[in-house]
Amino acid sequence: MCLSTVYMEKNGQVEKVMQDVSHMTSKNDGILLTGMFGEEIFINGHLKSVDFLDGESVLIESITEKNYC
Repeated sequence: MCLSTVYMEKNGQVEKVMQDVSHMTSKNDGILLTGMFGEEIFINGHLKSVDFLDGESVLIESITEKNYC
């Protein structure tokens, strides 16, 4: 099973947003993350990078504050 850890970069700082992410969907001005057990987080931002060699980590650059669904 390949699950990802998602980090958000904002103002030069990087923070972990969610681990064990099973699905990512681009929606409006952001990305909807879905976890292994169906939990969801919406982040206002855009995809900056994906590193498949480093534990499938994903970096999202923030546009504004994150909103939880």
